[in-house]
Amino acid sequence: MRIEETIAELERVAAREVGRGSEALAEPAAGGLLAAARSLAAGAPDAAVFTGFFIPGAEPPAAETDGPLGAVQIAAALRQLGGRCRLVTDEPCAPVVEVAAAVAAPGLPVDVAPLRGYDEWAAALLPEYGRLTHLIACERVGPGMDGRPRNMRGDDIGAHTAPLDRLYTSGSAYRIGIGDGGNELGMGRLPADLIGRVVASGERIRCVVGADALLVGGTSNWAAAALVGALSLLRPEVPELRTLLEPAWSYDLLTAIVRAGAVDGVRRRPTLSVDGLDWPAYAEPLTRIAELVRAGR
Repeated sequence: MRIEETIAELERVAAREVGRGSEALAEPAAGGLLAAARSLAAGAPDAAVFTGFFIPGAEPPAAETDGPLGAVQIAAALRQLGGRCRLVTDEPCAPVVEVAAAVAAPGLPVDVAPLRGYDEWAAALLPEYGRLTHLIACERVGPGMDGRPRNMRGDDIGAHTAPLDRLYTSGSAYRIGIGDGGNELGMGRLPADLIGRVVASGERIRCVVGADALLVGGTSNWAAAALVGALSLLRPEVPELRTLLEPAWSYDLLTAIVRAGAVDGVRRRPTLSVDGLDWPAYAEPLTRIAELVRAGR
């Protein structure tokens, strides 16, 4: 199997249907994984990865397990490629994101946006962000048609969400979006009527911010793993990338962020699960991605 064919299969595995329409949303985004991986693998990227989706209705309220895990996985991969990377989140999600970075990628910078005084905070960072080569969003909610960020239930969570979309759309960096439900940064690349048909309350929650390349997953973490898998295939001289693809790596990080308070976004409580999927079901695509990369080498 050619590398391009293997990457296309990685894209399909990552989009495995979990009941929210990911396979249908992934169809018009096909090829996004290859485009994103080629762009990142072409040199030593200088990137920022945006993540953190706060669940105010959880017990207790916290960032969800989908997103931070995949964001750190990507950041660690880019550093192994010789690039530089930083994570970007906001105050409500910072406790989970900072632990994820500290556990899996020590020394990885984390920029934390305040809910108040955001404009001043972002203005100070704009010169630096303007020099970045890539801006990547992994399960980061974005604004809908009315400018408000909404969760899958249609609730406005703007009171708990900094407008990181403004930083994500600044400058001329190559933008990559990773999502699973239509309301994340990058999903504006998809046809509005498609999200309206496929996703519950899709017209209301659909994020209007697009990206140069969009990756759709059954969970966003799966799409992030597929991106690392594609990078491993394109840069075989960096064997360390394969370590990031081992399910045990994800399990250890998932355990750490749940201990730090991360919650399952569907169950809305701190459990070793992602989007309602217990570990065995969640790990199946991760295992398949690792197998495809090993076979593709």
